[in-house]
Amino acid sequence: MWNSLKRNLGKIMGGFGGLLIALLLIFAWPLVLIIFLVVMGVFLGGIFDVVRRIGNFFDRIFPKERSQKDEDRTG
Repeated sequence: MWNSLKRNLGKIMGGFGGLLIALLLIFAWPLVLIIFLVVMGVFLGGIFDVVRRIGNFFDRIFPKERSQKDEDRTG
């Protein structure tokens, strides 16, 4: 019996690990969802910051020229 346990220790530990993850997902899924949403929010915030910086960079390189209509409106 001990010899069989030694040969299959990885399978047994993997089974217990899978059971633990399944129980975590069954009972603590709101916590997992909150953590996932926070990580996704940080990731999306980083993307939005990069897009804003690229937009500012292009605004400095290619400044918008005021058209005649804009000058007429402002006086």
